[in-house]
Amino acid sequence: MRKTLSSFTSSFSDLLLGQSSKDATGARQEAIRTAMLASLADIESTQPHAFSKTLVTITQAADVQSLWDARSELLRLIADRDGEMAARKTLDGITEMFRGLVPHNLLPSRRRVER
Repeated sequence: MRKTLSSFTSSFSDLLLGQSSKDATGARQEAIRTAMLASLADIESTQPHAFSKTLVTITQAADVQSLWDARSELLRLIADRDGEMAARKTLDGITEMFRGLVPHNLLPSRRRVER
């Protein structure tokens, strides 16, 4: 019931704002892509091949699921440059952007204890 009400409410608000849910999803997808590409800054010079592959993967991702799958490549590149803890912190923000776009069981719990 709650999910149905939430879906109805969001569809209704989209109509009021003049946006379709497809447009809103597309805008969120582009915001995620932009955040992922921004996190790649300064990596090219240290790992050109891996950087190029990840850049192409993120740039050409056709849907949210493709961007979700690219997170592991992005994590590895950032971890090689800045260390795993910094990479996880960067990816935590990007991962939260996927909330509502990918199945909730793929996302970390919001009750997760900080390390």
